[in-house]
Amino acid sequence: MSHIHWHHRAQPEQAATGTHEEAAARKIAELTESRRAIAHAFEIERRRIERNLHDGSQQYLVAAMMQLGELQTLPQVEADPEVRDAVARAQDAVSRGLRSLRETVRGIHPHVLEEQGLVAALQDVATEATNRVRVVAPNPIPRLSEGVLAVAYFFASESITNAAKYAPNADVTVLVVADETLIISVVDSGPGGAQIVPGHGLAGMRERLAAVGGTMEVISPPGGPTQVRAAIPLLLRRGETGIGEEGGAGVGGGRAGDTGTEEGSSRE
Repeated sequence: MSHIHWHHRAQPEQAATGTHEEAAARKIAELTESRRAIAHAFEIERRRIERNLHDGSQQYLVAAMMQLGELQTLPQVEADPEVRDAVARAQDAVSRGLRSLRETVRGIHPHVLEEQGLVAALQDVATEATNRVRVVAPNPIPRLSEGVLAVAYFFASESITNAAKYAPNADVTVLVVADETLIISVVDSGPGGAQIVPGHGLAGMRERLAAVGGTMEVISPPGGPTQVRAAIPLLLRRGETGIGEEGGAGVGGGRAGDTGTEEGSSRE
C-alpha cells in the first residue's frame, strides 16, 4: 500500500511578513538598548560629579571652616576687633559656600529620587520652589530605570525653575502620568510667550530628551498659560511590563513664593 506524504509549503507572503516583523523587532530592541545605554551613561557621569564634589570640594570647605573656627580662638584674634570681624566674615562666606555646594550636590543626584521615586522627589522640588507648585500623579508610576528617572526629574525641575524665573507670580501644576511612555506636563499661569530658540534653555531640554527618544512640546500663547510637555519612552525591553510600582498616586503642593517682581519676561 502506497503512502502519500503531504508537505506544507509556507506561502512567500507569509515568510516575507515574518522576516520583516523579526527585523523590525530586532531594530526596536537595538534602539531601546542604545537609548538605555545613553541614559545609563548620563547617570554614571552625574554620580561621578556628585562623588567628586562630595569627597573633594566639600571636604576642603569643611576643613576651611574648622581652621577658621580655631583661628577665632587665638588670643591675638580675640584682642583685635578688626581681625576678629574679618575672620567671622570669612567663616560666614565659607559657610554660605558650603551650603550652596551641598544644595548643588543634592540637585545633581537627590537621594529621595532613588529611594522614594519620581513623584516624591518632585514634591520636594515643589516644597522648595518660590512659586506655588502642585504635583499631581493620578495613577501609580512604573518603577523607572535610573536613566529615565533622572531625565524625567531634571526636565520637571528645570521647567519649575523656568516658571519661577519668567512667571514668578504664577501658579504651577505638574502632571505625571504613564502608560507606554512617561508624560510630564508643567503648566504655569504666567503671561506666555515661551519659545524654543536654538542654543537656549528650552532647546537644551529638548535635546536632552531626544537623547533617550523623548519629545517635548511647548504651548505658550501670548497672555498664557504656558505648557511644557515631555513624552519619555520607558525604554522597556521586550517582555518587560510598565506596571505601576513607584508608590501610588499622590498630590503635593509647594509654598507660595515672593511676589516682588513683575511677570512678563520672554523665556527661551
